[in-house]
Amino acid sequence: MMNTIDLAYFEVNEHGRLLSGNRRFCRMFGFEPSELQWHYVTDLYRYVSDWEKFRNDTVNSSFNTRMRNRRGRSFECCIVREIVQNADGEIIFRNTVRRVGEGSNVETQTTPLSMVFLAKCADCGAQIRVTSVAEARLRMLCNQCAAKAFPEAFYRKSAEV
Repeated sequence: MMNTIDLAYFEVNEHGRLLSGNRRFCRMFGFEPSELQWHYVTDLYRYVSDWEKFRNDTVNSSFNTRMRNRRGRSFECCIVREIVQNADGEIIFRNTVRRVGEGSNVETQTTPLSMVFLAKCADCGAQIRVTSVAEARLRMLCNQCAAKAFPEAFYRKSAEV
């Protein structure tokens, strides 16, 4: 079984700017952690058009492509992504990268895409998970605030479960 600590992990926004990366990612691509925010994900792809294909693919959560390190050496990679919307409504791609042949426990292209949408509680401001982008724009309450504001409805619903 492959250890998840050994996986290269990075986050990128929808415009392609690198937001963060773990130590394994920095070693794989030749970056220092402090300089990641100055680079775009297109600096990592061997063919820039692969980023556009990956970003616009709404069916698959994994993608095989050629990537390159800072020295220009290219290698075949498998990227597994998760699309997350933060509380400010920005789309963020959370990616796990591994070289092809490095391990076989990472999911393949048949994995369905998973999306997580977050909203802020209208009363306390805590982040809550919602099921769609439309719900992220509505006035939502977390469980604690809902129990305070509407105790009869909240406790009746939990009693029925």
